[in-house]
Amino acid sequence: ATCAGAFAQLVQAPAELKKLDWLLGTWEGKVAWTMPGMSGDSTMTMKSEWDGAFFKSVSTTDMGGMKSVETGYGWYDKDKKLYKFCTFTNFAPTPRFESGTFENDTLTMVSDPWETGMPGPATVARATMVKKSATEATFMLEFKNGDKWDKVAEGKFQKKK
Repeated sequence: ATCAGAFAQLVQAPAELKKLDWLLGTWEGKVAWTMPGMSGDSTMTMKSEWDGAFFKSVSTTDMGGMKSVETGYGWYDKDKKLYKFCTFTNFAPTPRFESGTFENDTLTMVSDPWETGMPGPATVARATMVKKSATEATFMLEFKNGDKWDKVAEGKFQKKK
């Protein structure tokens, strides 16, 4: 029993990561895209849960017959005081690594440069999720363009369960 108790302590998420508990469950929303070569509305479903000490999020986006699926795992880097995510998607040949903060009900994550599967140089993305209530959130995705950020997607989500 002692080993089992020690193991259970090893897989507990730190208190900082538990601050994302409000995101647990299934969320649905509409996202408007405005990026070169792709614009329009999409439907997005995001399911978040604990997977051991990791925050796991699986999102599915359906935009006019194109379906993207992303699976991400999050953790908290105590030394750097940053939230971290590693996300795999069927629209990119490499995973996306992100770091960020959660302050004032706003989770802001900025990616390392990554190959998105689109032509051109690696992309740096910034994703912002704002908790509006226990069952409402907003989302914005931006891509870095030189010294500025271009908004490429924006939407609202409702918690379903």
